[in-house]
Amino acid sequence: MIDITKFRVKKDRLVKVGDRVQIEDIEWKVAEIVDNSITLYREGIGGTSYTIQKSEKEVENLLSQHD
Repeated sequence: MIDITKFRVKKDRLVKVGDRVQIEDIEWKVAEIVDNSITLYREGIGGTSYTIQKSEKEVENLLSQHD
């Protein structure tokens, strides 16, 4: 028999993978959400990629500022 792993999913999140956030006129994309930590990703000129970590609350505040 196959073991089935159950994952807890927070369905009431305002932030989802793929959302875009503006920080100091630079667009970042939500790449990963693990617990309360959100990884934001962007590509710079020349193909250099950058990632930063923000809390869920910080990203929610950034999203609400640009609505």
